[in-house]
Amino acid sequence: MLSSHHSRFIMVMTVFWLVLSPCVSSSFSSLVSNLKPEGQFAPAAPSISSPSDMTYENGTVNKKIVWNSTDPSPKNYTVTRNGTIHKSGSWSGGAIEVLLNHLYTEKLVSTLPALFVFVCKVFNTSNESVSDEVLVTLIADTTSPIISAPANFSYEEGSFGHTVTWNITESNPDFYNVTRTSNETTSNRTVVKSGQFYGANISINVDGLNATHWYVYTLFVNDTLKHNATSSVNVTVYLDVTPPTVTQPDDLTFEFGSRGHKIVWHVYDSNPKNYTVRVTTLYTNSSYGNVSAFHSPTNITMASWTFIDPEGNDVTTSLDSIFLGNYTFTILLFDKYGRNNTDSLNVTIYKDIRAPVVTGKAYLGYEEGYKGNYLNWSADESNPRSYNLTRDGAVLMNGTWRGENLSVNVDRLSVGIHVYNMTLTDFFNQSAVTVTTVNVTADAHIPTVSGFAVIQSFTTGYANNLTVQVYCWDINNISSIRVEWGLDTNHTVNATMQSQGRDLYSASLGEYAVGSIVVYRVIAVDNSSMKNVHTTPWMTVVVTSMLQEESPGYLWGLLLALGLLSSLIIAMLYFRTKSR
Repeated sequence: MLSSHHSRFIMVMTVFWLVLSPCVSSSFSSLVSNLKPEGQFAPAAPSISSPSDMTYENGTVNKKIVWNSTDPSPKNYTVTRNGTIHKSGSWSGGAIEVLLNHLYTEKLVSTLPALFVFVCKVFNTSNESVSDEVLVTLIADTTSPIISAPANFSYEEGSFGHTVTWNITESNPDFYNVTRTSNETTSNRTVVKSGQFYGANISINVDGLNATHWYVYTLFVNDTLKHNATSSVNVTVYLDVTPPTVTQPDDLTFEFGSRGHKIVWHVYDSNPKNYTVRVTTLYTNSSYGNVSAFHSPTNITMASWTFIDPEGNDVTTSLDSIFLGNYTFTILLFDKYGRNNTDSLNVTIYKDIRAPVVTGKAYLGYEEGYKGNYLNWSADESNPRSYNLTRDGAVLMNGTWRGENLSVNVDRLSVGIHVYNMTLTDFFNQSAVTVTTVNVTADAHIPTVSGFAVIQSFTTGYANNLTVQVYCWDINNISSIRVEWGLDTNHTVNATMQSQGRDLYSASLGEYAVGSIVVYRVIAVDNSSMKNVHTTPWMTVVVTSMLQEESPGYLWGLLLALGLLSSLIIAMLYFRTKSR
């Protein structure tokens, strides 16, 4: 029997243990955390903007309602019009738009004013929702079309690209026409354009009018409710009293033989007729350079000068392949009224006194076996003629050079330093020499040997044949690969492994009894100048039986004993039953 003192002690210890118990502490902590107000997270409903209600004239197009709505987990939306679903679908967050043109295209307006209530409602994946309502009121069209007209203007006879454009605002467009009034009797009160008005801006071309006359173009436009408006623009055409205009490019100076030089004059006239470009030779040397590739500049005559750009066009004269010298180029332009203009500039072509300016590497280094190594040379030269490339003093390639970039592959060089010498020569025997040192370093990487696999194949009930397979690769290819093996590392044999393609190699180790432990390793040598060797660590393989395992003898004996005992019990029961 326990005393009351001992009983109280045991009770106190039990309570103390329960308080400190991890299970009770965890449950208590969970309860406390659940009681904390901040532990209660109510998911937030989607948010949606509230566009302003709209009131506008019936017939106004391209009005729309845009709701901007957000939620971390958007799902879908609906938009109702007067309680009927107008559109719905999946919602991935962002703006939802409703174009209001359908109020007219679907003939939903029968009387005015007309009120439409649009409600947009969005849902998130927790099926929480938020909605917003916009009232759209259509009122009667009581205003005339609003026309924004351009200012009056004038232009020189013969110039073109002139238009008059009216900007028009109208909810219910119907019809328009444009009439022309002039102090030219044959053009007075003429309808120049008319037709169905669809609300777009109206534009007319006013080119080709006669000089010394004024023209007033009047636009009339109405809407389907017979409200109308007019707007007039005055266009005055004055005589062509100005000569052709021509820019004045600067004089040009460049080296003989260089290309891409040209004279560009920008010219304009309202009534162009013809122009010529004349060349005056101040000095020339037709024997300098490659005579057959050069020529004297020639005059140019454009008997019918026209252009399609209202701002004028460029007259361009190429200066390529012109003899050494100094020339004056003069352009003379005439319009249909005999007015003219001219511009001259001086072109100086000086002798080629510089050797080719060559850009190329001074040094290139790579490790033996790596590919994709090139030497490239580019040069600035006006009169290229030939090139000559040597490697370590021996000519590698040469020939005619026409100024193009030159390139040579420098892969597969022997280990060491090789010197490339590129000589570029121009037509005047001026040469530039570029020396490049190519340093090929020895292969510093041993072959890669990986993916070991030992394949055991059944031979007899108590022995297997072993085959080793490995993956082996090297940037300089493999010179040799062999496998060394035996029952211990002190008594081994070796054999060359045979390629199976795709950098796979294999070799047979022969037949070994079940239970044997065979050690092996692979030795690979690359084909570089260093003959790098990769010798793998010794690895082991245990020869395992490939026969189906037989049941132990004692198990068969136990089953036999159980069978005999069962037979004896059956026999006893039989004879006892029979004696009764």
